[in-house]
Amino acid sequence: MTIDRDLLRDLCLCPAPSGFEGNVQDVLRRRLEGSGAELGADAIGNLWASAGPADGPSVVAIAHADQIGLIVTHIDDDGFVLFDVIGWLDHQLLPGHTLLVHGRDGAVRGVVGRPPTHVVPEPERGKAPPIREQFLDIGARSRDEALKRVAVGDAITFDQGFAELSPGRLVAPALDDRSGVYAVVRALELLGGETGGARYTAVSSAHEETTCMGAKALGHRLRPACVIVVDVDFCSDYPGVDPAKLAGRVRLGGGPVLGIGTSINRKLTELAHEVAASEGIGVQTKAFAGRLLTDAEELAAAGEAASLGLSIPLRYMHSAVEVADESDIDETTRLIVALTRRLGEVFEPGMFAPGARGR
Repeated sequence: MTIDRDLLRDLCLCPAPSGFEGNVQDVLRRRLEGSGAELGADAIGNLWASAGPADGPSVVAIAHADQIGLIVTHIDDDGFVLFDVIGWLDHQLLPGHTLLVHGRDGAVRGVVGRPPTHVVPEPERGKAPPIREQFLDIGARSRDEALKRVAVGDAITFDQGFAELSPGRLVAPALDDRSGVYAVVRALELLGGETGGARYTAVSSAHEETTCMGAKALGHRLRPACVIVVDVDFCSDYPGVDPAKLAGRVRLGGGPVLGIGTSINRKLTELAHEVAASEGIGVQTKAFAGRLLTDAEELAAAGEAASLGLSIPLRYMHSAVEVADESDIDETTRLIVALTRRLGEVFEPGMFAPGARGR
């Protein structure tokens, strides 16, 4: 397969922190309308699309639409914008960066201000102030002037583009988890009606970076038999990162990562390994001693589904720029397609329960 870079670019450049997922879902809705898939959405912000027979085993592949970001909390008398984080964002990343405030009339560029080192007291040098002590300078001369352009409650994202560092190595904001959204949706397009008898549903979920609220709602609504949770995972192939502390060696270009751990179904994971081998898809393996910190647990618990953790290797997660290899995204898509077809052929109720025989 060849990656659809235009779709991936469009997804990555949508400003959509948790609670503001509408931009991503609009891109997907326009893409999928007329595809023959059955579309659904809810008030929380989830979007899903299904194909295949209604009476087939329900295979749900889910990736989250939201990204980390910030939100405007206050505008002071001089027009400086104060903010707080949405999701897990390191406050040290912000000083000196340009950010985009997504106001009612479009994006407003600003810079996170910081006094020069020369005037910072020596004990504070090299340290970033707490988030609530940082501020965004949008060039306004007063609060009234700033309020004409931005408002309390506006979303804020990093001011970054989409580029290729070297052939196939992509840098962009929000590859966590728009690369996963790309994979589950492209799998739907590639499957078409050829699902092997499975009912395949691609889900772009809301609020994963904050509460996993979107997945909680979907588990009760969709009641899947199998869940393929597609997210990103930490690479260990760059300076300063210890693979032993990350519970596994993960590298860009090494293929998707199959998780093994307490919240992942071992039999479904074994089947995914078999399918990958039969399709010539290279995979990596990583251990998870506890939660995956994804939508997996919420969907599995609500729907009593067998869960598979499938991850795309990513460098510099939750930063202003993230780096991925498009071959990993492509191979993740291929594996979703092949595994869905296999499940449509072999699935039997209870086959993934402990002690169940065969497949």
